[in-house]
Amino acid sequence: MDKRLMAILAIVVVAVAAIASWWVVRELTPKADIRYGGQYYPGEFLLAGHPEFWTEYDITVKHTLFSSGAENNEALIAGKIDVNCGADSKTIEIFNAIPNDALIIGTVQRGNRYTTIVKVDSPYQTWDDLVGKKVATRFGTGAEGVLRKYYAQAGYEWEDFDYVNLNVEDMVAALDAGQIEAFTAWEPTPAIAEAQGIGRVLRTYGDVALVPASIHTTKQFAEDNRDLVVRFLAAQLDKAEMIKDDPEGAAQIAADAAAEKGIEVSAEAFETVFGRIDFQIEFNQTIIDAIYDTAQFLYDQGKIDTIPTLVYDLTFLEEAKALRGTP
Repeated sequence: MDKRLMAILAIVVVAVAAIASWWVVRELTPKADIRYGGQYYPGEFLLAGHPEFWTEYDITVKHTLFSSGAENNEALIAGKIDVNCGADSKTIEIFNAIPNDALIIGTVQRGNRYTTIVKVDSPYQTWDDLVGKKVATRFGTGAEGVLRKYYAQAGYEWEDFDYVNLNVEDMVAALDAGQIEAFTAWEPTPAIAEAQGIGRVLRTYGDVALVPASIHTTKQFAEDNRDLVVRFLAAQLDKAEMIKDDPEGAAQIAADAAAEKGIEVSAEAFETVFGRIDFQIEFNQTIIDAIYDTAQFLYDQGKIDTIPTLVYDLTFLEEAKALRGTP
């Protein structure tokens, strides 16, 4: 046998062995009942750190934390995940992208989700004091959206302020270094600034917009996997109950889970967040109307071309509550 043929056979053997190894690993790896796309929301760290939420209902969940709502939506649209969560603007985005398929089955948070932070020793008391000052947010996010809605109500223009587009992970350091006078972001970044003694709250925006973050799936997945979806929501209800009844314990679990992912957020910061935001899973027409209100605002601002029709189903949550034995 010549050397060339031997080399080819060796390559074939290695390739077959690699494929066989991959197949064995794939077959032996437990398949998740639900592939869930979360985000860097406070409650998602609690879920990540307490797998008992899932095992209590005999369900396996592959819980992926996406860095942005856009990526999370793309994964749901592509069928790479089965369920996801996202803020009101992302709910609108998903319904415009797959109008015949998207379905709302719950929420994960609402209310004071966005906060404006100034330095702890600064003289600023209102947005009037910040006119002409350098301030930051992350452009294209819900934070920008709620600011624009607040400005429209309060009589400000975006151009009244010298805006900087910053990643949330850079905001606390920029404030501390004096590079900006204020930032507006979603939790837990504002609470981190408070816990570190760098910043204080100038304003929250729950009175401006509820900005609910909803749980989305597809009609087909919900129809084909009703029992799994019900158990998934029961676990989410348990999570919300822990935040309400034991915020200190929930905060420590969330902080430990964040640390395992290389994200330093103190338990104190998480506890602040758990007291500031409403983590209720249940929703009603008020929540749906709040999403429509955001859609109308985005449409009027020229940010979207169409106001979608939202489709939701409350029966999954009703069955989840019955499973838990709660009204």
